[in-house]
Amino acid sequence: MVNLSEQQQVTRHALRTALRAKRNALNPIQQLSAAQHLVEQVQPLFADSHIIAAYLPNDGEISPQCIIQQAWAQEKTVALPVLHPFKTGTLLFVEYLADSKMTLNRFGIPEPELTTANIIPLHQINSIFVPLVGFDAQGNRMGMGGGFYDRTLAQLTQHQRVGYTPETILSAPSLIGLAHSIQQLDAIPVAQWDIPMSHIATEQNCITIA
Repeated sequence: MVNLSEQQQVTRHALRTALRAKRNALNPIQQLSAAQHLVEQVQPLFADSHIIAAYLPNDGEISPQCIIQQAWAQEKTVALPVLHPFKTGTLLFVEYLADSKMTLNRFGIPEPELTTANIIPLHQINSIFVPLVGFDAQGNRMGMGGGFYDRTLAQLTQHQRVGYTPETILSAPSLIGLAHSIQQLDAIPVAQWDIPMSHIATEQNCITIA
């Protein structure tokens, strides 16, 4: 896999703009229906997970709120991403409770207030639900363009624990991309830094990547 050419970068930018407009055009009823059907698609994927990471929807993203509610009902631990305060361009995952005190990050997205006690190391998470802007049937994904998830999840491919210990990861989390079905494309130009998913789920189906 090589770096993207200038034309591929232009193509990705155009695709990202068009797909964001598509998902933002969905009305609240469509968004709610998608969220309810999404949990039906992914429930088998995290049934055995003790700790999951999700996100709060922004910019028309498909909502994992039903997934979060089901995880809480099953007494699973839920984590949300928080912008890393020291390592620019990366994320930490912190525990999210129904009564968590929330703050807005610099993008205006709610985050649980970060403390030294509520950080969940990446290697302890069983399933991570990742928001997508676009995807194809081969499992290629395209995010918002900031690279936050790619930089953070790259540590998994290097088999390094994220935290305070140097031990190698014995069992990496499942990476499950989430998107509306209207965000599927025939093909996406893949960059060398793009982290592949193990599954991509929409309100209609779930793709398992070999």
